[in-house]
Amino acid sequence: MIPSYILWALLGMAGYSLMTLFVKLAERSGNVTTYMVLAVSTTIVAIFAIGVVAWRGELKALIFELETPPLLWAIAGGIALTVAVTSLFHALSLGPANIVVPVYGMFIVGGAVLGVVVLGEAMPWHRVIGLIAAVVGVVLISI
Repeated sequence: MIPSYILWALLGMAGYSLMTLFVKLAERSGNVTTYMVLAVSTTIVAIFAIGVVAWRGELKALIFELETPPLLWAIAGGIALTVAVTSLFHALSLGPANIVVPVYGMFIVGGAVLGVVVLGEAMPWHRVIGLIAAVVGVVLISI
């Protein structure tokens, strides 16, 4: 049986794949700017996320416990995500998706390395080989 986190990761991958297509189509028209597309897209994400938090009964904790260490990490994550998504949307407005997306997707390697170095997670040899293959593939795509 496939672990649930793999299924969620696959759903996220599908969503990100469609998102880059839709962003590229929106920006290709030339009628809207990168930041207009970013504003619409991230507003939808924010509304959905706040709705889920409210539905789960966690809104009070979100509002009144924002300064707790876990939520401070969440704020740092939000800042990093802002840089990541803004940069991705702008890169898509400037270049072809078939180059931008694989280069952007190298966050997978960075995240895996940080998981090992900072979080102390295990990295079996077959995963190392997979990550090396991913890096080589992106280098070949982008030249």
